[in-house]
Amino acid sequence: MKIATFLTDDEADSLHFDAEDLAPLKQAFPKATIRHHQTSATFLEDAKDVDIVLTWHFEADWYRGFPDLTAIYTPAAGGDWVAEDPSGSIPVIHGSFHGPILAESLLSALLFMNHRMPAMIRNHQARQWDRKLQGGTRLLATQTILIIGMGNIGSYCANLLRPLAGKIIGVRQQADENTKGVSDLPQLLPNADHVILLLPGIEETNRFMNKERLAQMKQGSYIYNFGRGNSLHAEDLIPALDCIAGAFLDVTEIEPLPADSALWKHEKVFITPHSSCMYEDYTERYMREVISQMTRNSKGLLQ
Repeated sequence: MKIATFLTDDEADSLHFDAEDLAPLKQAFPKATIRHHQTSATFLEDAKDVDIVLTWHFEADWYRGFPDLTAIYTPAAGGDWVAEDPSGSIPVIHGSFHGPILAESLLSALLFMNHRMPAMIRNHQARQWDRKLQGGTRLLATQTILIIGMGNIGSYCANLLRPLAGKIIGVRQQADENTKGVSDLPQLLPNADHVILLLPGIEETNRFMNKERLAQMKQGSYIYNFGRGNSLHAEDLIPALDCIAGAFLDVTEIEPLPADSALWKHEKVFITPHSSCMYEDYTERYMREVISQMTRNSKGLLQ
């Protein structure tokens, strides 16, 4: 059995897998041949007899070069970088370990915005002593948090926030016994103090939080995007900032966000560079998960 890995990320050290990061994989499957690639060129050259691929990126036309491929495993939570097999025969198994990591990042963002920290940073930079800036702060225990995109990650976020928040409401495409549906948003948005977007980057979510929905938000509320940037566009968000208190964006519609974007300049917007999962044990967490997945899915063939 042959495994080829192409897990290079030149922009983020936390997401880049070196050969030593793969040591647990070699230990778990000692009979497998494992080849680690740093470039797409060597990865594609090595494709002929590969059975399993671990990768951040895989293009649709690459499948033709991997005739023996049985599965692709990717750390990514969404399908942004690994194309589906045109023939539909090769499964893509995405990472599902991001919940605890992203939930902690979201908690920090909520506390940061709720306690008026962007204004406090400006106060610090100006060397001022303005004790009025945080005077209107309310405890999260008195507030309502709306999570739009109540999947695996959303559930982790809700569980972490539940002891702190007054009320947490999850939203899925269709309502069920535990969540509301998208059709309920006109009634939910006017009463939410914090609106969290955890939506995938698919065509159906393009400009999901459009001008109409932003206009329905409660005056003085906050919006957060930790899903994909296509769901909230700057041209829709910026006018809404006249009424809402602020926006925390870990993702944007264009990445990297251009330096001349109006979002950078707006005092009510705080931006992090798609870094909510940049934790030092990211690779370790993924190795534990993928070994478990591969052991289950390969039915012992790799042992």
